[in-house]
Amino acid sequence: MMNTKYIIYDLNSAPLPNPHALGNAWFVNDYKIVANADEEIGSMKGIDPKNEAVIDKRFSEFVDNKKFQKDESGSIILNEYKPNYLKYSAKAASEQLAVFSEIYYDKGWNAYIDGEKVPHFRVNYILRGLVLPAGEHVVEFKFHPKSYYTGNQISLASSILLILAIAGYAFSEFRKKSKKDSVTAA
Repeated sequence: MMNTKYIIYDLNSAPLPNPHALGNAWFVNDYKIVANADEEIGSMKGIDPKNEAVIDKRFSEFVDNKKFQKDESGSIILNEYKPNYLKYSAKAASEQLAVFSEIYYDKGWNAYIDGEKVPHFRVNYILRGLVLPAGEHVVEFKFHPKSYYTGNQISLASSILLILAIAGYAFSEFRKKSKKDSVTAA
């Protein structure tokens, strides 16, 4: 599931190809809702992750009453990869449940379909899942944690205040010196 294409078994031998690697993303045709994270990880040994996803009931609202028919001619391809940005192109004739071979982390990662922010959720205990509408779409994941950008704004404001304080001090010292020079010149 984590797109492990090769397994290094022995450092002195060539890596072993993993014939079961699922790729960067794939569509599944079925899902199973479980009660909690413990059941979610326990259920993983009883499924075929290529065709089925396990979803904690906390995320069931995203797939409630939905039936997915895996589009065998559909595709989802990773086009661009950066540590904080992923871009996929997706094409399917019907609504699909997509599984992404990326760690689910809700504190900063946002999902977008055709530039519009959409909710994503955890599947298979650790991966990202997303319901994709029928048609051709651009899917993006962007890492934009609020704490980082809030910290940057606080840092910028503090730097500006520090520069203004230094400039104010320098200006007051300059005024004192020029007042002193004008008094001694008179």
